Amino acid sequence: MTMIRLVKLFCVLLVLMFALPVLNETCAQDLKSAIKLTKSEQFGAARTMFKNLIQQSPANGDLYFYYGKNFLEKYYSDTITHSFDELADSAKIVYEMGIRQDPANPLNYVGLGELAMINKDMTAAQSYYGKASSLLPSKANKSIVMTPEKQANVLIQMAEGYVTALVRDTAQVLSLLRNAEKLDGKNPELYITKGDVYILLLNDGSKAISNYNIAQELDPKSPMAKLRVGQLWMRARNYNDALIFYKDVVKIDSTFAPAYRELGYLLTRANRNQEAQQNYKKFLALSAGNTSARKQYVNILMELRNYVEAIYQLNEIMKVDSSDNDLNRALAYCYSEFQLYDKGLYYIQKFTRNAKPEKIRALDYSYYGKLLGKNKQDSLASLMYLKAFNLDTSKTDLLSEIATSYYRQKKYKNAIEVFEKKIALGKASPQDFFTLGKAYYVDLQYKKADSILNIVLTMQPENVQAILQRARTKSKLDSVDTQKGTNFTGYGIPYYELYLSKTQSDSVKFMKERFEAFDYMAFFYFSQYSLNLKSLEDAEKALKYWTMMSALNPNDEKVLRVKPILERLRITLKQ
Repeated sequence: MTMIRLVKLFCVLLVLMFALPVLNETCAQDLKSAIKLTKSEQFGAARTMFKNLIQQSPANGDLYFYYGKNFLEKYYSDTITHSFDELADSAKIVYEMGIRQDPANPLNYVGLGELAMINKDMTAAQSYYGKASSLLPSKANKSIVMTPEKQANVLIQMAEGYVTALVRDTAQVLSLLRNAEKLDGKNPELYITKGDVYILLLNDGSKAISNYNIAQELDPKSPMAKLRVGQLWMRARNYNDALIFYKDVVKIDSTFAPAYRELGYLLTRANRNQEAQQNYKKFLALSAGNTSARKQYVNILMELRNYVEAIYQLNEIMKVDSSDNDLNRALAYCYSEFQLYDKGLYYIQKFTRNAKPEKIRALDYSYYGKLLGKNKQDSLASLMYLKAFNLDTSKTDLLSEIATSYYRQKKYKNAIEVFEKKIALGKASPQDFFTLGKAYYVDLQYKKADSILNIVLTMQPENVQAILQRARTKSKLDSVDTQKGTNFTGYGIPYYELYLSKTQSDSVKFMKERFEAFDYMAFFYFSQYSLNLKSLEDAEKALKYWTMMSALNPNDEKVLRVKPILERLRITLKQ
């Protein structure tokens, strides 16, 4: 080898000697950035960074471990939208890849152990954790070289697995954390995890806060400890203190997305809806490209009854990913609440058509029934309401919907049966009794109708519709209780009089029903006068009510028919 080539080789070695620490430091910094993106729930951006880092350093097992954690964090950020099995499978594949690429790194065994614990497979979990422990330096493994900081991190991650899976083996968890503290007592993650143990496994808020405070002192620029304290105060329903800590989180790191979500949730509880939406929008902006974040925003919009914005956001999600059938469900709910019933029906039909039967909830069938009813498909509506009730018999209000749907279909006996079932359960409302009374009435069961309407008026003495319905029912009992149709007993008089007095202040609104009352009373008093010609008082009352009828509607057929009788009666009374 020539001297020139030796010099060149020496220069290359020098470059590599100085460059490798720089490259390692850069990789570590990028890993911290990727982890931060995950904790800030910017899962897509974090995933992209992890892929790039793995491409650059495929033999670095740490990258695979934190990439796998990204999938789990995504699941726990929104357990309603995401499938655990799907994301856990993705995490498992990444952990196993990490083990193949870096078999001496214990972290990916820790990841597999955590998945096993979440799945309640403690035998597998202990096996994986045992393998991870065997890769740490010990008296038996003196040949293994690993920094104390890295050893401590492995122990912390093992403890965190217990917390995530809510496995209450606190003796084991605290032992892991004590050993980690001996190795690296300045690691803020150690105290975050200890705080989580105390609040989630031991329900000790005081010790949890104490550890979160230590974490904050060790890393004042980290938002996580403040967020945890805020969540703890929310758990205790101390909303004022929670608000203070959440605002502190934003001051520390204005890009930390979860803080805005928590603020939005808290402000919603306080009915500060405009502020809540502003914070959710910030959460959404920071989670750009995060469909899960947008779905969470939709959930809060629906809770705030802002259906216009919710529909807009759902349609935006659909442009990116229309494969999620739950979006069809949400659109059906929103359109229903926004009273666009034809669109609501389209989306609930689309949802149920694409959903597995076990995925359809009672509430879905309830909305389906409502939307069918609003689209004048009552026969199908009653079937959907019945399905909803069969799925959740605690929702006794569905019995009202079923019965009312039967009533609209003129299936009065079916309606009566369902209303009686709800009454037997002790769950009937005044409206249920009222509609049952009307069902008995149209089914010609007047005595039962009268009895039920009496119950309604006992509960609601000012219910003018019940007063009118009872007056009508009493008028039918006149014919039932007498042999001659014109021989009135006047059962309806007190209730028609009561109805007239209750509606006097708004006679225009109740004109048709008041005309009905005048008609009944005029005919009753004229019948009494006809049976007893000496009863001039009855004749005067008959004339009075016929005159009121004529004033309300002079061209009505009944008014024109009795006009000659009215004129003769006037002449008679003048004599």
